[in-house]
Amino acid sequence: MTDKRKRKENLITALLIAGMCIVIGGTVIFVVSYSGSDKKELKLTPGMTEASGVFTDNSGETSESVTVTSATDTPTPSPVPTDTPTPEPTLSPTPTDTPTPSPTPVPQKLKNLNDYGPGDVISKSKIDRDNLSDYFTSSTIEEGGSVYNRINGKSYVSNSNISLSDLRYLKMLHINFDGDYQVGEMIVNKSVAGEVLEIFEILCAEGYQIHSMYLIDNYWAGDGESSDWYSIDDNNTSCFCYRPATGSGNLSKHALGKAIDINPQQNPYVTYNSDGSPKYSHDNASKYVSNRSSDTAHVITTSDRAYELFTDRGWTWGGSWNSPKDYQHFQKS
Repeated sequence: MTDKRKRKENLITALLIAGMCIVIGGTVIFVVSYSGSDKKELKLTPGMTEASGVFTDNSGETSESVTVTSATDTPTPSPVPTDTPTPEPTLSPTPTDTPTPSPTPVPQKLKNLNDYGPGDVISKSKIDRDNLSDYFTSSTIEEGGSVYNRINGKSYVSNSNISLSDLRYLKMLHINFDGDYQVGEMIVNKSVAGEVLEIFEILCAEGYQIHSMYLIDNYWAGDGESSDWYSIDDNNTSCFCYRPATGSGNLSKHALGKAIDINPQQNPYVTYNSDGSPKYSHDNASKYVSNRSSDTAHVITTSDRAYELFTDRGWTWGGSWNSPKDYQHFQKS
């Protein structure tokens, strides 16, 4: 081997040791171009992967181009990023205190009717049906008292037949035509006060309807008979009024507090002419004069509950009379 050839190989070896390289696609490529003669030029030719053969330099001498390829470790690929988001942690709901429900207030039951006046309507929720008797009271009538001042010189006048001490003022509940509890009042003879309270308490408990219940003095028109007419025309249930009997000079049972008229519109006072035709004084009672069916609301017949309760206690019913027929009227001897 010539000296020239040896020098060329030594230079190639030196280049390899120096680590001059081109990396293409993960492969280390050493390209050596050697030119002989005086310049002794050594250069790297990039982009070559195999020997390019023999060429001639400027001096005319033959040159060789040598390509040396060295394998390297395959680089570890970088992880490919993904678009999958990292799930957020699930937050547990913050517990809240459940409020304790307030108990529904229970309506207070009435102990009595002291704070209510005649005609007042009271909610059903306030009525203690287990103690209805608390709403049915009897009291004496004292001179100078509120009841006395209402009746003195009207339904009551000083007389020799009945005194204030013989009378009792009753305050009671009744069911009106709307089906509501309503406060009523009545003046009766003290001898019948207990059983009148009992009768009307039973009627109330059973839902028997009474239009209204005021003292006749609420309708005062100057005398007992005129005032009685207005009370009846308003379908008012009442008892005491010191006056003579209708169509007679005799004292009425009403004057003694022993007669009660109930729902007079549906239960009118009727007299009959010689030809048998009926005569009555209140136009609002016209349809109830001949139609006395027990199926008609508020009409008193022998199967009516009021009839049963009164007659069981010895009261007489005016509807049983031949003439007049006083269907509203119950009296005690």
